[in-house]
Amino acid sequence: MLLQYLIENLEDKEVIGNINVTINKIEYNSKKIEKGDLFVAISGFNEDGHNYIDEAIQKGAIAILVKKDHDIKEEQGITFIKVEDTRIALAKVSATYYDNPASKLKMIGITGTKGKTTTAYMIRDILLASGKKTGMIGTIYNTYGDKKIEATRTSPESLDLQKLLKDMVDADMEYVVMEVSSHALDLNRVYGIHYIIGVFTNLSQDHLDYHKTMDNYLNAKAKLFESSDFAIINSDDIYTPRLEKMIKCKTAKYGLDNEANITAVDVRINNNFVEFKMYINKMLQTVTINIPGRYTVYNALAAIAVTSMLGAQMDAILVALKEIRVPGRSEVVDIEKTFAVLIDYAHSPSSLEAILLNTKRYAKGRVICVFGCGGNRDVEKRPAMGEIAGKYADFTVITTDNPREENPKKIMKDIEEGIKKTKGLYKIIENRKEAIKFAMRIAWKNDTIIIAGKGHETYQLLKGNKKISFDERQIVKDIAKEMPDKNIETF
Repeated sequence: MLLQYLIENLEDKEVIGNINVTINKIEYNSKKIEKGDLFVAISGFNEDGHNYIDEAIQKGAIAILVKKDHDIKEEQGITFIKVEDTRIALAKVSATYYDNPASKLKMIGITGTKGKTTTAYMIRDILLASGKKTGMIGTIYNTYGDKKIEATRTSPESLDLQKLLKDMVDADMEYVVMEVSSHALDLNRVYGIHYIIGVFTNLSQDHLDYHKTMDNYLNAKAKLFESSDFAIINSDDIYTPRLEKMIKCKTAKYGLDNEANITAVDVRINNNFVEFKMYINKMLQTVTINIPGRYTVYNALAAIAVTSMLGAQMDAILVALKEIRVPGRSEVVDIEKTFAVLIDYAHSPSSLEAILLNTKRYAKGRVICVFGCGGNRDVEKRPAMGEIAGKYADFTVITTDNPREENPKKIMKDIEEGIKKTKGLYKIIENRKEAIKFAMRIAWKNDTIIIAGKGHETYQLLKGNKKISFDERQIVKDIAKEMPDKNIETF
């Protein structure tokens, strides 16, 4: 594609060099550059692409997109394009390169601290049950047709996103359900994408290592609705009144209060499923979902609101919701024991509190919590999560999560500071597998073990960027096979 055409939509650009050259492909990672490529220098969390311009040129880049305030060293045969924001520029040139695939799809965006993944799965499965060709982009997998691609982040970088959407167009998808993270919105990864419906699930403390304040976090979430035709929002969330004032498109609410347009009654929750009744088209319907927890009701109401707007029939909605399974979201591990083990992605104070409170409501025995916190992430949430575990769990095993470059003992100490504020019983076991084993060995009949933090992840990230295999489902099953019929360990 000609560079001249590729950069046509870039505003206030300054061009140095020849734009009548053919671009092979676009890259923002200098290591992937090949002869004839356009290199877009963007600033990441740890690296600044502007520091790799020379490497990109050496590898064969013939055009470079940079920030206007960056001093360049003009080179023979290299074209430089200066813009105010290279992230927006990357989103624009990527969309142009892949022939604006989002415009050929009906995009549904979901944002919020909790519930994005489960709600996305629900919407996707209902649309599939309705005969609609539907792709999904999210935290666990990116799927379309018979393709299932493991996700590396909740919302891909704009170049990767546009390529994925182009593949979905080529696969004849009609709808795409997308988890839209606050990072993606703030960093313009989804810039220029139009959504027919935007969904807000909730807002609570998370990612403050990046956003710094809850106001910034809310403002980032609100950006989704600047490019949405319609907003479906949780009427019960404390941030909803503020968000409503920021939304200019038409809005509908779901929730359990009187203000909601779509709501549930006669809610029943146990350790295997959720059941509730709701009126749709003046008919009382019973909805059953095999994912325990009160938050499942909210996720289902959001999914029902979206798919009803899109014309899904009630039969398709009921069948899809009853059969849905979401990896690492209140996922029950089948171990044929008298106690239960749930794996959940809860990795923030609010999500940990939610699953512990919900489990306490229906648990017949004790609730044992196993969790840690990620390294090189929000430090403030560690004692907060420790305090929550101490308050709501009957016993807590503090362990590692993804320590990354931090000292695991320091992370666990931060958590311990919070749990010490409570009367909660706890034990610290650094090795996560041994922590899980200990929790299972002290569990008795009717107890529920919640292994929180990693959810769908099948690995641990250790110091030196070391990534080791760590599938908690298999670990739990292996431990269960080795266990005697009756546990002998106690608190």
